Amino acid sequence: MSPGPSDFRSDTVTLPTPAMMAAMVEAEVGDDVLGDDPTVNALEARLAQMFGKEAGLFVPSGTMANQAAVAAHVFPGEEVIVETNSHIFRYEGGGLARVAGAHVRTLVGDGGQLPLDELNRAVRHPSVQEPRTALLCLEQTHLFSGGAILPLPYLEQVFDFSREKDVLVHVDGARLFNAVAETGVELPVYGNLCDSLMISLSKGLSCPVGSVLMGDGAFIERARRARKWLGGGMRQVGYLAACGLVALDETVPEIGEDNARCRRLGSVTLGLEGIRLAQETVDTNILFLEVTAREWDAPMMVSALEDKGVLALAMGDRLLRFVTHRHIQDGDVDRAVAALQSILEG
Repeated sequence: MSPGPSDFRSDTVTLPTPAMMAAMVEAEVGDDVLGDDPTVNALEARLAQMFGKEAGLFVPSGTMANQAAVAAHVFPGEEVIVETNSHIFRYEGGGLARVAGAHVRTLVGDGGQLPLDELNRAVRHPSVQEPRTALLCLEQTHLFSGGAILPLPYLEQVFDFSREKDVLVHVDGARLFNAVAETGVELPVYGNLCDSLMISLSKGLSCPVGSVLMGDGAFIERARRARKWLGGGMRQVGYLAACGLVALDETVPEIGEDNARCRRLGSVTLGLEGIRLAQETVDTNILFLEVTAREWDAPMMVSALEDKGVLALAMGDRLLRFVTHRHIQDGDVDRAVAALQSILEG
């Protein structure tokens, strides 16, 4: 169990490992805007090779990676299709309109999956009076569905559909490695089923900063320009990229443990009166619980949990979110369960 509070608020609270700290001190760096930071170049090349893509681009955040990707793929006024509760639409400050000038069309999904029949109806026929459908965005894993995994057969269907319709596909793969830990799908398979994708280094991988966007060379050069618009061109950023190289060897192999602890937390809370599972399955490392007890709401529960050394997030009046990560151990799960039980039975 953690010596301080058991922090389930997000996997973004993770701290770098000792090996990452050492790698930062020893990193060989240059000026990344000028293209001569060898550590950044090594990280971009390694990840691109792992996913079967031509090139990569290190950016400060997943939001910037997503927004740069859309800006690189579409002309202002073209349409982007997204899932209603996707991170790129709901939690990125309206960047699709502000940064890319995109016309956005939302579809209600099931576990992050856009229904193929609705996708077929949503893609517009060529007309000077309507925006051109240029891009589909998917999220793997799907945050708001409790870290739901988009199955491989579904991704194959969507990609085949996109080729038929001459539409590009971008994958927000912020937690893609959590999906890989469960599915065992090889990284190039995921890479070959989209035109671009990004992965986050600062969530389950435990790096302090950064995400990497991947695609073909021409796309990455356009995204590099969008990164510049957004102020994401950094200088001796190899100190941060060094953590990413360590993570690929050190923390990626451990992500399955995060998923397993989240499933354990979900299964144990099934027996508690006053809360219920607010998602169909616990696929990876995100758990949503609905507060059903009349005398409690989610913000009240968060405050009571904090008094017992457990940190969680309220996602509205009735929804609690718990996220497991490298700093959450079995004892932290036990503490969270005991705290919930004490609050609800007290």
